[in-house]
Amino acid sequence: MKKILFLFTVLISLFSHSQVGIGTTTPSDAAMLEVSSQVNGGDFKGFMPPRVSTDTDRDAINPQATDAGLLVFVISTGCLNIWNGSSWEDIHCTGTTIMNTNVWINEFHYDNVGEDVGEFIEVVGGAGLDITGYSIVRYNGNNGAEYGSDVFSGILNNDTGTGFGFATISYPSNGLQNGTPDGIALVDDGGNVIQFLSYEGTFTATDGPANGLMSTDVGIIQTQSATLDPVGASLQLSGTGSQASDFTWSRTQVNTSGSINTGQTIN
Repeated sequence: MKKILFLFTVLISLFSHSQVGIGTTTPSDAAMLEVSSQVNGGDFKGFMPPRVSTDTDRDAINPQATDAGLLVFVISTGCLNIWNGSSWEDIHCTGTTIMNTNVWINEFHYDNVGEDVGEFIEVVGGAGLDITGYSIVRYNGNNGAEYGSDVFSGILNNDTGTGFGFATISYPSNGLQNGTPDGIALVDDGGNVIQFLSYEGTFTATDGPANGLMSTDVGIIQTQSATLDPVGASLQLSGTGSQASDFTWSRTQVNTSGSINTGQTIN
């Protein structure tokens, strides 16, 4: 097995970092680092590099050419990365990707010109995640009561090629109420509410898993407009990121059910 000696920079946070000298004779006092442990009678020494959740978080560090040698461990991929001055390289991966359990409502359709057709709710989550038992709970905004629930099953594929997959629940005509307001909750297999979204206003749930919770309005609506909401339209998230808060809701005339949204990059 080859032994490799690295000169590296340790990132203290996304906003500050300091040089650490290994084997240097006169390192800066601010750069002194000693890692040791005496457990079970032993005398051990080791080093744990800075850890970030995803590649997106790693890229947010935004290192420069002069930061070559920076080491970061990415939890979602299980890989130790080094910055070579212009890009990140994998030094070693654990062989077991640490499961990304992040999941959110990514797109839905509830109203269109004429009779409502093709209604659906799409969620996206980390590839490999078993969403069996996760559910969508539909809420009536007039009284805050649940009016239906639908359960997912199966394991998410790597549909995006960047470690995320899609799952969709389809509804018959008028399976989703048309608002003023109404809502949908994404609930995990333990009964915990991941998201409680509403459209055409906000309200507080009065029963079901979201009981007592105030909804979050997506901020855009669908109507009977032939121009804005033809058959096949949807509300969908756009932007770049790896979690729901990275994106913004957009009104679109063409849905992308089961695939990446228009103007969206998930990484």
